[in-house]
Amino acid sequence: MADRYPLVYNPSANQLQELQSGDSLDLGNTSLKNVASVVGVLTATGFSGDGSALTNISTTETSTLDNVLARGSTSSRAVTFGPITGTTGTFSGDVTVANLTAANVTIAGTITYDDVTNVDSLGIGTFRAGIRVTGGVIEAQSGANKIPSLYSTLADLPSASSYHGMFAHVHATGKAYYAHAGAWVELVANNEATSGNVLVGSGITMYASSGIVSATAFYGDGSKLTGVAAAGGGALDITSSLFI
Repeated sequence: MADRYPLVYNPSANQLQELQSGDSLDLGNTSLKNVASVVGVLTATGFSGDGSALTNISTTETSTLDNVLARGSTSSRAVTFGPITGTTGTFSGDVTVANLTAANVTIAGTITYDDVTNVDSLGIGTFRAGIRVTGGVIEAQSGANKIPSLYSTLADLPSASSYHGMFAHVHATGKAYYAHAGAWVELVANNEATSGNVLVGSGITMYASSGIVSATAFYGDGSKLTGVAAAGGGALDITSSLFI
């Protein structure tokens, strides 16, 4: 069967003519109606009507976010944004942020930092459940740093072996201790209640004003002590002359 070509009206010649293969059809300002199908490329300044069956359409739209969200507010696609400015925001999944600047940020879950080398806080950082430093080093600038180490009783002190070198104050005893050689060692305390006298444990007192050291007993070499009166009925050893 020979090829068939559509007939078109040529107003210039006032006659019907066949549209040969490769020719183009200029409809001017008219419109196509009831066209069953078009084979090839159809070019027009505009299209109207139901385009739901069209495929492979690339669109460029300049619109507001409100217009876009009016068509749907959810998407499973990944979206990349530039700077975002807003008053509130809610994220239900994982959020990755390269740079964040905000007046207040509230996190209901857990913040996980990967390879953080510097944290710059303009104000005071508050950690309600404490801070755990796994690297073993805490460094602070010189100045009025305040790191209290207060425990109610001796039994509340942590393991001296695990925290070797730690200093602590025990409120029940009113004394200070440091961890060494697997034990908590009591530090010499200057007790203001005794007017500056130094108390060593419970048996030794060094009186600041008189220079007297009081203890329940003395042991060791006393050869350099002077003014010591011997008591008791021990033997008298005379190595030189005795004048009476």
